[in-house]
Amino acid sequence: MIFDKVLSPFGRMKLIDGPDFGSPRNDIEVAPKLLRHSIEKSTGTYARIYRPQRTLAFTSRDRSTIGYENATIQAENLGFAPVVRSPGGRAVAYHEESLVIDILSRDPNPHQFINERFVALGEIFMESFEKLGIDSKLGQLPKEFCPGKYSVINDQFKLVGTAQRISKGGWLISGSVVVRNSYPVREVLNNVYKALNLEMDPKTVGSLSEVISTISVDDVNTSLLETLTNHFEIMHVDLHINRDDTKKELTNV
Repeated sequence: MIFDKVLSPFGRMKLIDGPDFGSPRNDIEVAPKLLRHSIEKSTGTYARIYRPQRTLAFTSRDRSTIGYENATIQAENLGFAPVVRSPGGRAVAYHEESLVIDILSRDPNPHQFINERFVALGEIFMESFEKLGIDSKLGQLPKEFCPGKYSVINDQFKLVGTAQRISKGGWLISGSVVVRNSYPVREVLNNVYKALNLEMDPKTVGSLSEVISTISVDDVNTSLLETLTNHFEIMHVDLHINRDDTKKELTNV
């Protein structure tokens, strides 16, 4: 796999580490704003890794499904903020002991490497997990949440879910992993999928700590950063969002 051709087609990847624990409704807006910025300003590829607050990320497909309103209530009742994410698929959940990565870029032909991007992001997670002693593979478990053949799985759990959005002039791909404490994620997804009348086996929801009990979010974050550095020319940048000036939403990126 030629990672940079697929995930960083214009040279350096601008890497944003954090900020962590932002408002879910604000956090979910960052990647689409970065994508728009990349397309309009021709600023290339960005990657952002962050720790979220408790979030139930629905999709536009979920929003048009009977039971959506009840599903949002189920999420709120269990302390997960319901938001609608830009990439497709079905509902996912993550919390303060999870990591989310967004990679996005302007691209005049964004449809060219759709499947290759899924594979590349999955392999980045797999390589990062292997460094930590966790075996994983690409595939799909029966009745998994947000089902897809490019999930990162082991024999028991779906470890990483990925989703992608194609826009005119660019693309955005995202992945999330629950590192520790899968119970609240399992519980909220079970309730939400029941409300949406979607088949999902809660036993497919797991965390990395159920494979290696001592693993931490910092361990996974460090491993992901090392993997990205091994495959891409990285430029570290800070993220500032100016919410008072709609004409200049992003600075120092």
